Amino acid sequence: MKETKLTFIADLHYYSETLGTDGRAYALRSGSDQKCLGETGGIIDAAFSAIAAGDSEAVLILGDVSNDGERICHEELREKLYELKKHKPVYLLTATHDWCCDQNPRRFVGNSVYHDVPVMAGGELRDFYEDFGPKEALSEFFTHLGTSSYTADIGENVRILCLNDDQNGKGRAGFKEDHFCWIEEQIKKAREEGKFLIGMEHHLLMNHVHPILTAGTTCVGDKEEVASRLADAGLRYMFVGHSHLQSIECFTSKKGNPLFEVNVGSLCGYPSPMVNVTVSEEGVKIRTDHPGKFTYQGKTYDTLDYVRQHSLGLVDNILAAAISGKTDFTERLTALGVPEDKASLLYIIARPMVKYVRGVTVGEGYKKLKLLGFGRFFNKALMEEFRDKKVMDFAYEIFLSALDGGKVRHEKGSSYYRAVMDFMAIPVKIKDCAFTRSLGECVSHILTGSRYDINGCTLPNLYQ
Repeated sequence: MKETKLTFIADLHYYSETLGTDGRAYALRSGSDQKCLGETGGIIDAAFSAIAAGDSEAVLILGDVSNDGERICHEELREKLYELKKHKPVYLLTATHDWCCDQNPRRFVGNSVYHDVPVMAGGELRDFYEDFGPKEALSEFFTHLGTSSYTADIGENVRILCLNDDQNGKGRAGFKEDHFCWIEEQIKKAREEGKFLIGMEHHLLMNHVHPILTAGTTCVGDKEEVASRLADAGLRYMFVGHSHLQSIECFTSKKGNPLFEVNVGSLCGYPSPMVNVTVSEEGVKIRTDHPGKFTYQGKTYDTLDYVRQHSLGLVDNILAAAISGKTDFTERLTALGVPEDKASLLYIIARPMVKYVRGVTVGEGYKKLKLLGFGRFFNKALMEEFRDKKVMDFAYEIFLSALDGGKVRHEKGSSYYRAVMDFMAIPVKIKDCAFTRSLGECVSHILTGSRYDINGCTLPNLYQ
């Protein structure tokens, strides 16, 4: 079997600078998101340049290509896609942000937000992006929304199954029955023709890292039923986006059929991943790369450093606002979707806590917890080992690990892991319930990482 090299990217959320890149309203919107906003054009240019110069045979884009369906965002992004296509084929699927599913398009001027931005209708997207997959389709299915799923061959051996999962007819992401029958037919056909089939869709089929992070609308509706049906039909690999996390999980149906799912993070948020895949007799080799530098408003930045700081800013901005005053704090939480009355109430609680936690070291925190009667739950030697490290530095590192798939991993027996989990035991001691236990499980998984590392691993060949 000849090797086939592919590059997957997800969640570009391209934002046109014509919609505003300064003023208080823009700052609140930009500062309330893990991914970048105005900088997306520069980051995408850098990524496309790196991909064009690389050795992959095709580029596969996993949906949410526009910020929120704004027509100008689609038009500007398509020009970039045409430039990339001069170097290699591009296969794209769209998702809910590409037709403004929340009906909330925005532009920003000073302190004001305007919602008069023309958007792209869902039924227009297939024809608008026809040159990026549908035109080369071997088979195509049109959904009730006017979007489409399709199959295409890349090289001699690989076939891609590009699935639009925007709606299952029950108010959730997924597929209606006639769509699913077409999918099963395509899986069967690929098997009969000896093709190495790789699926791609936007929403997750299973919880990644932990349900605390990827529950609810992050996954398709009836996720276990959908994943089982795909696995039992014979699909073994699915690439998804949406969660903005980097992770690989493996699902096994009740009939014993496995399905690997590779969750690709947002290109314009930390860690700005480009997931390079080599398909061969050995299996599916995965390596995550990142754009080197990008240019924004005349200045050049290191991409990885920039998106890291931007993501951390999501936390820092809220902490700083709790200190600066109620108005700033309330505005920032409202920008995150928290109702204003609840944001005001949270300010009363958050201000004294943030003042203490923001700069406290492990040693200082340990002393305080000892006074409160929690000292017996900690290993004194570990607290001494990390006494000068700030508690928030641990929090930042865990937050980044959740996003990057564990570029830095900590074994369960390590001092770092044990120290963090000592602190994570405190919420359970205060109130032992499903949530506090789940919170500890989530942090433990983030620290140790998934069995298969999206930053570099080889998934076994399940089609042999």
